[in-house]
Amino acid sequence: MRFKELLKNINQATDDLDFVTARKYIEENMELLKEKKHLLNQNARELLEFMVKRLEAGHQPLDKQELASVQAVNMYAEQFDVRGVKMIVKQKPNLFMKPEAAQNLTNDAKVVLVGMGVLKKEA
Repeated sequence: MRFKELLKNINQATDDLDFVTARKYIEENMELLKEKKHLLNQNARELLEFMVKRLEAGHQPLDKQELASVQAVNMYAEQFDVRGVKMIVKQKPNLFMKPEAAQNLTNDAKVVLVGMGVLKKEA
């Protein structure tokens, strides 16, 4: 994809409030966009700056498999299928120690995981 087309797609996605698509384009071309961020519209610049700050702070985004596991835990917790939650936690024990994973959990999933001792209870 050419740079002008990339800029157009990112700006259009942020104008349409499609931040998932914009985020995908920005992640794939982060270094190039850091140098040319003045060509992005305001929303796209804000999104880029937010992503850069998170990366500099050491936060790594979840990959597709990790995100799918978190969504599966959410689904099992909604149905109160503790056996399904245990199975996923057993397969990926370190996943739920990441703050990014905890942010994607539903309240039901958080309650089940706190009850299992996987997450610490928030004060």
